[in-house]
Amino acid sequence: MTLSARIARSPATPAVLSLVLVLWGIGTPSFWRDESVSVMAATMSFDELWRLLDDIDAVHALYYLMLRPFAAFGGEFAVRLPSALAVAGATFGVAAIGRRLATPQVGLLAGLVYALLPMISRYGQEARSYALVSAVAVAATWVLLGERRSRYAWYGLLVALLGWFHLYALLLLPAHAAVVVRRRGETVPWLASLAGAGVLLAPLAVIASGQREEQLFWLKVPGLPELGQLGVDIAGGDAAWTSPLLPALFLATLIALVLLGIWHGTRLRRRGVLTAGGRRQDAEAGGHREDLTDHREDLTGHREGLTAGGRREGPVAGEGPGRPSLAGVAVPWAVLPVVLSLLISQIHPVYSPRYVLFAVPGLALLAGVGLAALRRTPATWAALTALAVLAASAHLAVRGPANRPDDLRTLAAELSAQERPGDAVLYVPERFRLFVVVYGEPYRRLSALGPGSDRVWLVSRRIRGPEWEENPRLKELKRDFRKAGQTRISGAVRITLYTRRIPSDA
Repeated sequence: MTLSARIARSPATPAVLSLVLVLWGIGTPSFWRDESVSVMAATMSFDELWRLLDDIDAVHALYYLMLRPFAAFGGEFAVRLPSALAVAGATFGVAAIGRRLATPQVGLLAGLVYALLPMISRYGQEARSYALVSAVAVAATWVLLGERRSRYAWYGLLVALLGWFHLYALLLLPAHAAVVVRRRGETVPWLASLAGAGVLLAPLAVIASGQREEQLFWLKVPGLPELGQLGVDIAGGDAAWTSPLLPALFLATLIALVLLGIWHGTRLRRRGVLTAGGRRQDAEAGGHREDLTDHREDLTGHREGLTAGGRREGPVAGEGPGRPSLAGVAVPWAVLPVVLSLLISQIHPVYSPRYVLFAVPGLALLAGVGLAALRRTPATWAALTALAVLAASAHLAVRGPANRPDDLRTLAAELSAQERPGDAVLYVPERFRLFVVVYGEPYRRLSALGPGSDRVWLVSRRIRGPEWEENPRLKELKRDFRKAGQTRISGAVRITLYTRRIPSDA
């Protein structure tokens, strides 16, 4: 095979594409309130960081520490760069897993699908831990699928790292269990590695259990609409669906490829298939008959091998002794974390689409099988091109300047243009101070609300009627001040100017 063909088949090819896609426009969208907390935590003193972690945010401790060198440079590009690099790493891993379990073509296609998903670009451009969680989940799965018994030491460390980045990502473990129980002699070392990971995670779990209410107060018991939101987010999020035709077609095409991948992978596992090494295994007989096939590859296709039934099948690996099938890995990976999160959330809400981002690689692997199952190279690449074209509008929407839950940059600019010397500020609730600090210069020029304040900027969420009487500061604001001008709203953050009814110097 030529050098150019090897490069085209390498897992690095989709990884580089994903990095280019994520870096495109990475600094354009404003930081939103969660990212503001990340920047603040990564730039505060260690004493202040310790107090923050001890109070509410211990689950993100490792991420904040990792982010510090990047946050020192300042700006959206630098702070979001770790997430972009994590997406590239996860894409490489998805392609490598597809290559290990099936063929180079399947790996390449799965990696390309993963890179093209708008949801992946969205969280690759966010200064939060979700992209890194996905990268570690992919790495842990890759190590699990190895053959050497010594790999379980590394696997245990990766599971611990996964939990330290996000505890709820441990919902990946039931999917791994579904793989391990079908591999002879693997259960005991797998459980031992989890025990070691549990020791490393125990301190975080103890602290985080006491912070659950503060962390997850915003989550509700999910139903079908919340499950549907995962599909919306995969296709680009709410901003992409303002014109729903293209995102809907993209999502429908992706689902069709995933279903084709499940069907094709299951059928080949039953009937005996061509493995990645070019040998034929008869899965029905459980034997080890091997017929060497022509395994020459080129840039665009992988020559199909004969199945036990004599018919040609697409290039998908089956489940031979000691090796799981791609479908046997990808289906639990894509399904179990989402289902378990929804079930747990009926009692203790923990479900959010971004919390199960680490399950998306399973979908990409299945879609890669579905593309390979089209058998003819032109059809495969035509389907992939269609997927890319349908995703284009969503990628543009994801990179819009205001395409975040809050546009804190614009709010800060408007405040800077209208504030006056001597203006005061009131945060309701007080934690909203953390949400706006990332563009904090206009806010730092404001003083605390006091007896001499004639103009007050209220930075708040939506305040309902009873709160004006229950909160002493709001009660004072309502009694002594009147609203002046329009409320500026961006997502959950509102900024409103109030002026004193009777000036303090009157």
